[in-house]
Amino acid sequence: MPLIKKISPGRLIVLGFALVIIMGTILLMLPISLNEGVKISFIDALFTSTSAVCVTGLIAVDTADTFNVFGRTVVAMLIQVGGLGVTSVGVGFILLAGKKISIKGRKIIKEAMNLESMKGLVKIVKAVLLMTLLFELVGVILSYIVFSQDYEPLKALGISVFHSIAAFNNSGFDILGGLQNLIPYQSNVLLNLTTCFLIIFGGLGFLVIKEIFEKKSFKKFCLHTKIVLL
Repeated sequence: MPLIKKISPGRLIVLGFALVIIMGTILLMLPISLNEGVKISFIDALFTSTSAVCVTGLIAVDTADTFNVFGRTVVAMLIQVGGLGVTSVGVGFILLAGKKISIKGRKIIKEAMNLESMKGLVKIVKAVLLMTLLFELVGVILSYIVFSQDYEPLKALGISVFHSIAAFNNSGFDILGGLQNLIPYQSNVLLNLTTCFLIIFGGLGFLVIKEIFEKKSFKKFCLHTKIVLL
């Protein structure tokens, strides 16, 4: 604990992402994460974990052909943590536990979210988590309408949840197998519009969306919001 207090917020954030990547790598290498008869090398597991946390969309192995339900869940969680940020997720768990955020924790949040002050940080984090949940829930519902036509209900739900998380966090992962991604659905208007909707709003980010709804005028937007929109 004394050592952690001496580490700067920026370094703690980097350390947090590194630990998540390492944990993801270990989990993805376990037999419980892999399809029957499939093996994965350390470098491929590390690449997959890093790509998921950093939401790059690059893959070394096909997600569906390599990982079973547990493994895909791990990948989805890594994407979610990477998209939201280790700090936001950590704060979410602390709030669920009913504990208060320390000054050190608030400094880390400020650094991670690139905010100008520490005023109302907890409210902002809560709003970010809620917004993410709402957007992804809408994505799940709309995606399920499409996937339920080709898969049994439970599997369609799993694909919809994964797809919604992946799209909103701009990760580019899919679990349809055969490296086909959404090619079979290239003419499906609903799924394409849903995916675009999730990617665009996920890419804009909470602070931009918040300012759009609050100020409703391009002239009143801050420089960051104007640049993002342009």
